[in-house]
Amino acid sequence: METCCSPSSRPSRFHEAPSDRWHRDRSPGWREGRPHMKTRSLLFGIPLLLTACSDELPVARTQDPKPVVAAQNCSDGAHSLRRLNRAEYDNTVRDLLGETGRPATTFPADPTGHGFDNEASLLGMSPALVEAYEATAGRLIDQAWARDGAASAGGGTVRIEAESASATTGASEQNGTVWNLWSNGDLSATFTFAQAGEYQLSVRAWGTQAPPDPVRMQWLLDGVVVASLDVPATTPTVYTQPVRVDSPGQKRFTVRFTNDTYDPATSTDRNLLLDWMEVRSPAPTSVATQRHLRVCEPATTGEEACARQMVESLANRAWRRPAKPDEVAELMSVYTLVRESGDGFELAAKFALRSVLLSPHFLFQVVETQAPGTGKSELSARELASRLSYFLWSSQPDAELTSLADAGRLADPEVLEAQVRRMLKDPRSEALVQNFAGQWLGLRKVDGITADPALFPGMDSELKRAMREEGESFFRAFLNEDRSALELLDADFTYVNDRLADYYGLPRPGSTSVTRVSTGDGRRGGVLGQAGVLAQASLATRTSPVLRGKWVLGKLLCQEPPPPPPGVEALPTQVPPGSTLRQITELHRANPACAGCHDTLDPIGFSLENYDAAGAWRETDNGSPVDATGNFKGVSFQGPRELATILKGDPAFATCMTRQALAYGLGRALTDEDEATVRYVDTRFSAGGHRLPELLVAVALSDSFRNRCPVPAAE
Repeated sequence: METCCSPSSRPSRFHEAPSDRWHRDRSPGWREGRPHMKTRSLLFGIPLLLTACSDELPVARTQDPKPVVAAQNCSDGAHSLRRLNRAEYDNTVRDLLGETGRPATTFPADPTGHGFDNEASLLGMSPALVEAYEATAGRLIDQAWARDGAASAGGGTVRIEAESASATTGASEQNGTVWNLWSNGDLSATFTFAQAGEYQLSVRAWGTQAPPDPVRMQWLLDGVVVASLDVPATTPTVYTQPVRVDSPGQKRFTVRFTNDTYDPATSTDRNLLLDWMEVRSPAPTSVATQRHLRVCEPATTGEEACARQMVESLANRAWRRPAKPDEVAELMSVYTLVRESGDGFELAAKFALRSVLLSPHFLFQVVETQAPGTGKSELSARELASRLSYFLWSSQPDAELTSLADAGRLADPEVLEAQVRRMLKDPRSEALVQNFAGQWLGLRKVDGITADPALFPGMDSELKRAMREEGESFFRAFLNEDRSALELLDADFTYVNDRLADYYGLPRPGSTSVTRVSTGDGRRGGVLGQAGVLAQASLATRTSPVLRGKWVLGKLLCQEPPPPPPGVEALPTQVPPGSTLRQITELHRANPACAGCHDTLDPIGFSLENYDAAGAWRETDNGSPVDATGNFKGVSFQGPRELATILKGDPAFATCMTRQALAYGLGRALTDEDEATVRYVDTRFSAGGHRLPELLVAVALSDSFRNRCPVPAAE
């Protein structure tokens, strides 16, 4: 059955020739080479898609909804269209066009459900998002076109504007063209290093100075410092450093501001301002591998034939399936229209290429819908390849995955398992760290922790960055090593830099980058000893046993407590002097209306009271010794290590990891119909020693992952 993206299911206006749509909305601005915004948006019909597909597309949300409750039927939570979220869009255009920065940071935030931002039923469209897609498509095509030209000339230069990069602090200035790192922090972007060799890194930077020292910055590749530079300039200046790269692949280039100072008493304020980051590569060994759009030369192929070749090549890759002849013809009608309006080959080709990126076939993962009354049916080979790649990479399938799908081999369980293991060894599997662990364990929230600076003056952006990187590196170790994921709770190691080591009271590793260290006395180690996790489940001025208990129950056991009943009062304010938070909370629990939930939540939270609201260790609270005892499921314990031991032995923890991975992989809340799949994945996960790769293999081989949801019969 056709979806709303199929021509026969579109309303009649969708069948208009692009030239008819063009002339109906044409404006005088076209002659200046910039068609009217409305005209451009109609080139490939996104606004029409929003009305044509209203039954299949969810309504856009302006703010995050409450966590999604599992539907009773698989089809209740499934959609044949799932929009790429911001992370998926960024990764997809990176793999499609080369280095692109993070253009989706300008898009409206994605809503979350079941703990993740890839919930199909919530990823709606809005006018603001359509406009962002339109503007971004033009920039991406222009940049990729320019990069292709540089690649064909010899050594390629890739530049990413600072406002498109990823920042841990600061803000854009000067009409959004400059990024101001106003405190110690990073600006990062991912670049592809096609081969080993000598590269030239460049940054256009300057500073607001605060004597006696100039602004200082470090450059890092994949977390390794490759340069330390003074920035004495007060106006834009290009800084360049040669770097030897020993292996090809995607690497993260980071500019780090290291010596911030601010003193309002003397009006001194030192900041690092950045315009762009650039990588100049050596002459490529194969020009063809460097070109993403300009796959032919119009002078030799002929202009129209070359434009068709470019458009078809991009559409085949961007749409994650072969473009049909009528679809290529529709795209080429845009090229023809621009040429007939008197403009040249380059502008016409670019507009046709933009249309590829404005197509619903690019912006959505499309699963063919079935007739009402149809039971579960297997995904097509291309649909399975796409579901797998967005699960493990948050990006499109690569050539090997696509080739196996087209050969009809990907559905073979042995082949599918081998592909999962291959993909986990690929650098693109970092998406699991950023997007799966980043949301499951709340690591994305760490940079936004709002600890009261008057009470916790050490909690600055540099420390929060180290806390986030600790959690990311910790999870990454379980992806890459032969280690049981149950040790996420009680591992005897963690990752710290000098700053975080001081905060934890651990020996310094002698590095500004996080480094693996032993946790020693057991105060740290495991996710419940990480300051980033503890601080995100706290209030700005104090700890919250309730929030911490809720975090453990919901994130680690999948036993989310119900919301408090209406009218429940906050913690009492009239308490004896010197009372600890535990004593105050126990007064609150004396209220029968509050006791039900608190009897489960509070003992977990109390066991973590040795960590203050910013995750630092403490022995006292308000002058009294911390009481970290508790009872969970009838077992008494004391402190975070004993809590971790109890949770590790609870089968609910492993099953919760199964549920979290399945929900993330399917892009929807789990349902009653998924329970057999949960049991299958959980059993295989256990048989594999609870290793994360075995969990991910089991998800990919599961019935729910490889099949469409059944479609209820029409009433």
